[in-house]
Amino acid sequence: MDITESALGSVSQINLEGRFDANTCGTVEQFIREKIGAGGRHFVLNMEKVPFIASAGLRVILVFAKELQKDEGDLHLANLQPNVTRVFEISGLKNAIRIFDDVDRASREFGQMAENQ
Repeated sequence: MDITESALGSVSQINLEGRFDANTCGTVEQFIREKIGAGGRHFVLNMEKVPFIASAGLRVILVFAKELQKDEGDLHLANLQPNVTRVFEISGLKNAIRIFDDVDRASREFGQMAENQ
């Protein structure tokens, strides 16, 4: 799993590339945990280059989404490939996690959330 990051204001865009499974979820988890430790609260996971997600990857996403929401943050997903979207649908998590068609829209949503508070 290759992980890169770019900042869009207060939003951290995390770009993932590779399979998101039991072998790679620890790397993603550690990366996000470090960003939260540094004060990050708003994250967009760009999943454009993730061809596969296993239950271990779903767990990482769900744990961080819940953790961040408790701390007035959130985790959005963007650019899911069709087969990854299908995994979210089958698991019942498609409505539990905010999923966007593109990174820009996912990032802008954080600004709209702040305006509504």
